[in-house]
Amino acid sequence: MRKAPPLIACAIAALAACSDPFTSDRAQFLSNAAVSEAFNTVPLGFSDVTSSYAGDSEATGFMFLPGGKMPGFREGGLMGGGLGDAFAGAMAPGRGFGHGGPFGGRFGGGRFTCEGAFNAATGRFVCTPVTKNGVTVTQSMAYSNTAGAVQQAFDTVTTNTVNVQTAVTGTVTFERGSNNGRGNGPRHGGRFAGDTTTILTATTQVNNSSNRTVAGLAAGSTQRTVNGTSAGTESVTGTSSRGTFTATRAAGDTTRALVVPVENGKPTYPRSGTVIREMKATVTFAGSAAVSSTRREVITYDGSTTAKVVITKDGVTKNCTMALPRGRPECP
Repeated sequence: MRKAPPLIACAIAALAACSDPFTSDRAQFLSNAAVSEAFNTVPLGFSDVTSSYAGDSEATGFMFLPGGKMPGFREGGLMGGGLGDAFAGAMAPGRGFGHGGPFGGRFGGGRFTCEGAFNAATGRFVCTPVTKNGVTVTQSMAYSNTAGAVQQAFDTVTTNTVNVQTAVTGTVTFERGSNNGRGNGPRHGGRFAGDTTTILTATTQVNNSSNRTVAGLAAGSTQRTVNGTSAGTESVTGTSSRGTFTATRAAGDTTRALVVPVENGKPTYPRSGTVIREMKATVTFAGSAAVSSTRREVITYDGSTTAKVVITKDGVTKNCTMALPRGRPECP
């Protein structure tokens, strides 16, 4: 099993990250606000599945840590690095070659690409599995034309529907001093942000999956309809200068009947449909009670230039609105 780069250690350590993650008493219990910092990004490997989250779990050195390049979640943004471009009207326009625009292409708008071969028994194009830093991505696609006939490969003219199924699984480890802050991310000593606790060792198990179907890709189509689900978990066990600990984070979303008009030379945003996003993070140190935080976001599109956003965090609900395209939630 390969050692993860310090970027992974940063993710593991930072489930408790915030500017003042512990109370001032001698017990130094985690605060709810500290754990909720986990909502800033997506779980490890989650950026390889198809979802509404914009966060990149591999490409940012901050992970759960707040910092200058962190998306503005705490200033009113949406969790998981924000809303994906295709869901917010920030996608490049066009129905042109290769079915560009929102949810276009042979991967249904997903960010993980692959090479592989068609499997006649399943009727799916199966990607060659890819493993990096102990995490393996497997993916397959099913293509069909407007008549519903199965196609062996994506065709930029006749393919109308794409179904993409993705799984990301594996185990990564961190050991303080084994990589000394070097690797794919910036230097990080394996500490909780804003606290003196040092992570000594940690093992993270990753289990993410998604299933997305995009219809309306054939030449001449004027809109795309998207349905999909995603789910993922990180489960961490480790040792620290404060003792042993466990940390878990679960994330997922559901896209229901999302309809996005597609016009040449003009970016568009969803006109109907619903996106439901949820996360939960829990951290437990030996001898202390578990501390958890949950957040749920329901985004509803009704054909207007304003989407309705209902945000529930730890049982408290706010009814917000979000201007389209590219807006941010405004909550009274």
